[in-house]
Amino acid sequence: MNEPNPFLPLIDREYGVADMEKFSRDDRGGAFYHTALCYAQSLWMSGFPAKSLLLINRALSLPLPIAEPILAEWPLPYKAAVWLLQQRPADQFIGNPRRHWQHLATRMVEPNKPLRTWRAWACWYLAKEILPEAEFPGDHVQTCKEQVIEPTHRAILKHLQELSPADDVLRWGEALRYAHELVGKSVLEPVLARFRRIDATELPTVCKLARDIWRKCYPGIITPEQIEYMLTVWYEPISMAREMVARGTWFALIDAKGYGEIGYLSFEKLPGQPILFLNKLYLKAELQGRGIGAAALRWVADRCAELGCDTVQLRVNKANVPAIRSYLRAGFAITDSVCTDIGSGYFMDDYVMQRRCD
Repeated sequence: MNEPNPFLPLIDREYGVADMEKFSRDDRGGAFYHTALCYAQSLWMSGFPAKSLLLINRALSLPLPIAEPILAEWPLPYKAAVWLLQQRPADQFIGNPRRHWQHLATRMVEPNKPLRTWRAWACWYLAKEILPEAEFPGDHVQTCKEQVIEPTHRAILKHLQELSPADDVLRWGEALRYAHELVGKSVLEPVLARFRRIDATELPTVCKLARDIWRKCYPGIITPEQIEYMLTVWYEPISMAREMVARGTWFALIDAKGYGEIGYLSFEKLPGQPILFLNKLYLKAELQGRGIGAAALRWVADRCAELGCDTVQLRVNKANVPAIRSYLRAGFAITDSVCTDIGSGYFMDDYVMQRRCD
């Protein structure tokens, strides 16, 4: 049905469960690995891409050493997985590979649990890079309920370096570059940003940025009508200036060389508590994913001592998936769920998240 996957062995017959059952639990070396890859090829060619991925997982479950001869002929199948994801026929069931590998990584059992966990995260990362999230979303319910921290490229690389008995780092790196080539994606370079506390005279700049950012980032999270209502209520320079005086609210602009002003933030100390409450942290959509948000959170945490605080707290819309992921990765934990009436029939349905400053 399908043309052969060029990164899996060519086969001259159909493979099945019986081929795998020939191996005992103590006989899962190079021959088992090769058979798993052949079975993956057979399933792919027969029109079962989702099942083919399961056999790729079986091959990756083995802690084969770099000296194993079969790895020279058929390397760890990260690239095979990328090719399969890209070539997926629309009329053949593939499931949701991104969600599948998220579940696999977070629910892994022995044997070889650490290595298998990080190989699953490595495959998850490849799926994340090649599959459109609108069509293949992660499991946001699990992410929030279990506070799953989606690892960065750097974290996956570090763990593969520490755990791999083979050449995972090389093969995963090749597969990731191949994935980017297939979808025409370039690696985003980090951007060095500056955070500058402002006075009331620069609040109109914050309001201008808010209108641009909210209208691009919030559709799909809240309605267009609520976006305009909240911009009107929250972003009026005179009332914002009163916050600065009455509550000691800090406002800061974020800028970067070559980009100008790209975002803003505000925070204040909660009355009678050693908590710095982060009211706002927003970046232009085109500058997200460049390390600026993480740097902003570090800058805010550094202000804790100045305000006599030991904890940073914030609220985030429950549907704001990218933000929740970023905060979890930055060390925040979900501590509460709140729904607030903000008037005119609108509500904010949020998670409360916080982390220690030290």
